[in-house]
Amino acid sequence: MAKDDYERFNLVWQDRIIEVSYQANWLNSGHWHLELRCDDPLPVTGTGYRSCFVPAHCLEGAEAIEVYILNWLDHSAEDPEWLKLLEENRQLSLF
Repeated sequence: MAKDDYERFNLVWQDRIIEVSYQANWLNSGHWHLELRCDDPLPVTGTGYRSCFVPAHCLEGAEAIEVYILNWLDHSAEDPEWLKLLEENRQLSLF
């Protein structure tokens, strides 16, 4: 385990490399603390950083984190604002 008690791994979603940090039972709260860091925007954050807390009963262990995050990203990627951002990034901007 890392010095700060967070585990880390990288995952790839739609060609974006995301560093995931997590800690189970954060401060004995019964919640997992998840952090996502990416150099590019994600549908759950325009800045590339997102921190969230997930009730322990939603994750059956560390192996479930990747599935949870990928499902979260896939679901959020259906948002019209995210689709608009993707389209704008595909077009050449002169301004």
